[in-house]
Amino acid sequence: MGNSVIAVVGNGIAGDQAAFAAKRTDPDARVVMLSREPHPLYSACVLAEYVAGEIPRSTVFLRSAEDYVRAGIEMRFSREVSSWSPEDRALRLDGEELVYDGLIIATGSRPFVPPIPGVDKEGVFALKSFDDAEGLRRMQGKAAVVVGAGPVGMEAAVAFRRLGWSVAVVELMDRILPRMLDAPLSESVKKHLEGRGVSVFLGERVEEIEGGVRVEAVRTDQRTLAADVVVLVIGMRPRVELAKAGGLALGPAGGIDTDETMSVGLPGVWACGDCAESKDLISGARGLHMLWNNARLQGQTAGANAAGARKRYAGSLNVTTVKMFDRAVGAVGAPAVDFPEGEARVLHRKSGDGELQLVFSGNRLAGVQGLDDLDRLGGLTAMMLNDVPIREALALGPRHSGGRRTWPLHGLEKELARLLDG
Repeated sequence: MGNSVIAVVGNGIAGDQAAFAAKRTDPDARVVMLSREPHPLYSACVLAEYVAGEIPRSTVFLRSAEDYVRAGIEMRFSREVSSWSPEDRALRLDGEELVYDGLIIATGSRPFVPPIPGVDKEGVFALKSFDDAEGLRRMQGKAAVVVGAGPVGMEAAVAFRRLGWSVAVVELMDRILPRMLDAPLSESVKKHLEGRGVSVFLGERVEEIEGGVRVEAVRTDQRTLAADVVVLVIGMRPRVELAKAGGLALGPAGGIDTDETMSVGLPGVWACGDCAESKDLISGARGLHMLWNNARLQGQTAGANAAGARKRYAGSLNVTTVKMFDRAVGAVGAPAVDFPEGEARVLHRKSGDGELQLVFSGNRLAGVQGLDDLDRLGGLTAMMLNDVPIREALALGPRHSGGRRTWPLHGLEKELARLLDG
């Protein structure tokens, strides 16, 4: 393209990868990144470890300001886009106008903050940004209440327990990690947390955050919990204000609708990361798939295409792992509770190495959940991606590699045959 101007709004992993991919694809392009935050790229995945004091500040950051200079990318921190004129291909910010040839929207997501009385008190945080983590590190006290038992909630609970605080987790749904796990593994995770001193309250609604200027307690519909800090991790919502201002179409989950090139259907505009919807590689369903690796690959696709390439994004793979003290839980695909009643069949198995749950829809694997021994996760994921029927996989039997059997169904043959025949 040569001498074109490519604007990237957002410098999370999606925006970062988009900017660098655009510059690699067209070294002559002027690539301008706009970030509402004052920080270079950092990993949101390690913020809980930073809060716990287990890693230094430098480990959190993946870029320095000098990295953008060396790459020839114009990085503008603490800049908000005030308006967008798609017909003029112009962004306006702080009295300045930036006219672009290509625009990449990578505005990410924000924590959902419910309208609970008291959410604006001092000591109430999310755990999404580096500034959230810095604020939590500065807090003094001895009691933390985590509202929400998703992956970030689990990480926050572990972080404060490692600091020696008393920790309570409050979850509206009936299980830990409700979007990842079905009841058997969720119950095992709950028992593990409780064994490490974390109190877990399921099926409870937070009604008020009590205190004066600062938080003092959390009142649910069943109890009151003392709190010096409250961490609200109830979920994320895509940041789509800019997209709405430009009249872009939104998908069923409320994110920006994109095609396989990450184009939004408006000439010269792409979207990627937490604000963009894409196809799930396993289920085929379109939606928001807010995971680091999905955002990274979407960003690479959008950036290359904005610079003149013809790259396609195959789809999103939702593999989630959470470490809780000395144990780890992982899941990919759908839990059984996502299916209509009677439509999914389940194989749940406990062994000395951990727990495994396989979720089947018909003759195909639709979801995998594991606690501790996660070695099978990769092979089972590959079976789902390749849509291998379980009967066919059983008929093939194990393969050998270097004298070792490498087969994700090893040891499960009889149980699977009974399940499928039943």
